[in-house]
Amino acid sequence: MSSLKNVVSSALVAVSLTAGSVLFAYAAGTDGTIYDPKILDRISFTSQQLPAVKAILDKSEEGVVRVFTKFRIDPRAKPNFDLLRAASTELQAIEAWEKSQMKKVLSKDQYADYLEIQQATTAAVIKATRDD
Repeated sequence: MSSLKNVVSSALVAVSLTAGSVLFAYAAGTDGTIYDPKILDRISFTSQQLPAVKAILDKSEEGVVRVFTKFRIDPRAKPNFDLLRAASTELQAIEAWEKSQMKKVLSKDQYADYLEIQQATTAAVIKATRDD
């Protein structure tokens, strides 16, 4: 279970912006999918924080789209554990970068909310890998 949680967690980098551009069939952005934690909709940011948060999320989204493309992960399809596991090292690197950047920008309370949202999204993806 812990291994599954770590693999899926790595796929849940905060990718909540208006991605949606398609590089090819598997490269659609994650906006509106199970991988989208909707960070911008769920946390209030100051006018000083918002541009930095958007830039961080944009960069993460770009990275996730590249990894999803590389591993042929369709964010609009049911989460596939084997594909997520194969991509986990690269996704974990994106996640670690994003968390380190968000921690610099967010208040302690906002960062706690951010982590909680990420964990809830992880749980939803884990559940979806098991659902028939």
